[in-house]
Amino acid sequence: MRVTFTRTGERRYGVDIERTQAGDLRMHPAPGFDPLLPHDLVHFVVEVEFGLRDGIFGQVAAGGDANTFVPTQEQRTKAWARRAERRNRATGTQIGRSEELAAQVFPRWLRRRGHRPSPHYPHTDPPPSDLPEPDLERCFARLDDLSAAWQALEVGQSMSVTWPWPERPTRGGW
Repeated sequence: MRVTFTRTGERRYGVDIERTQAGDLRMHPAPGFDPLLPHDLVHFVVEVEFGLRDGIFGQVAAGGDANTFVPTQEQRTKAWARRAERRNRATGTQIGRSEELAAQVFPRWLRRRGHRPSPHYPHTDPPPSDLPEPDLERCFARLDDLSAAWQALEVGQSMSVTWPWPERPTRGGW
């Protein structure tokens, strides 16, 4: 599964997801803009770095829509919505943990680099961290790399990341 983040405006971004096991998805505009990194890219990083295979992007890799994405090719019919909701119910058990990790990691990463979270970003004051320092450092290094790539983009340009685990069918197939 390939996830593409596009800078769609000075303070806006969108997300496109290409899947092989289900239809492609899009979220334009996407929430939580920060000039250093889009909110959803932070979720992608914490899910990969902390092994959350059933967070937001894991649910999408299982054919769901994380209740935020819409199809790009097929019509968003009642039947499509029922299938997506069924997949959402069967997956996404780690979405709450993904939210917790993003809330812990991103503000700490910003502060270490001398920045403050944008007022448009949902997580500005991190809760107490239960994360080991080596895990945080690994995550911070990945955020550093992706932030450099994101900041180099002009409006209309994109960057892509690849979900490291295979797409999977949910119970009952596609």
